[in-house]
Amino acid sequence: MKDKIEHIIAGALIAAFVGLPCYLDSGNLFAGIWASIFSSVIAGGVKEWADNVYGIGADWKDFLATCIGAVAVAVFIICLHFGKG
Repeated sequence: MKDKIEHIIAGALIAAFVGLPCYLDSGNLFAGIWASIFSSVIAGGVKEWADNVYGIGADWKDFLATCIGAVAVAVFIICLHFGKG
């Protein structure tokens, strides 16, 4: 369980560091959402690929947990966009 929480946090941090500046700089809601999700999906995929290459074994649940963190940041960006008033 601790491993999945770490994956969620990692996905959220990656999404926040990529998606939030993209949204705040452009003001484009979809740019922020897609940048956050895409960056975490790529990072999670590369991490699981590396686990497979180095013999640890890829786990789709780890990948899914990373994506859940990205979705949380995407929801935050949506709330930020529509909460401006």
